[in-house]
Amino acid sequence: MSTGTETVDAVSRLTIHIAGEHETNASIGLTLIPLLKIPTAIIEFRHPIGARVWWEGWCEANEMLDRIFPEQIDAGELREPELIINSFVLLDDAPRRAKVRARSAAVSPDGIGALSVTVGGLTIACASRVAVECQVRGWREAYDMFARDGGFGLPSVDEVAARVRADHARHGGNELSTAAEEQRAGRTR
Repeated sequence: MSTGTETVDAVSRLTIHIAGEHETNASIGLTLIPLLKIPTAIIEFRHPIGARVWWEGWCEANEMLDRIFPEQIDAGELREPELIINSFVLLDDAPRRAKVRARSAAVSPDGIGALSVTVGGLTIACASRVAVECQVRGWREAYDMFARDGGFGLPSVDEVAARVRADHARHGGNELSTAAEEQRAGRTR
């Protein structure tokens, strides 16, 4: 017998855009669960692997930083979003890997470079060198809370960064230049 009701599975997606210098604050919440506070969101970690995957993503973004935001290039004028949404995000799964996307100012339609890290349905997009640097510091601190605990068997924050740096040296440069070439080709068609 059918009740006539349908269920719909929906994937939640949230993108947080960050333009410049900002505060990040990793702490232990009232329920003894690590939290990372960033502009417009509080992120609660319920799985240590999720914290590691996010830290790997920001390590990769940090490796791309000089190519996307060379210090001598001005990022241009950034349009501020009209709406600010404050969110509470639970990271309660063990994702496999982060997606890091990069766009240099040279291939950007608005002349502003961008680096973003996506894990699952959450994307954090940075539109300046300093915004990426602030995120790297915050995610480093958040992951370090899990790694120092010792009970999770996680590699140290520096071991993860060294592994990502080595992987990027082997593979990352080619992927980034190919993406930039594809963007240029797409614009000339």
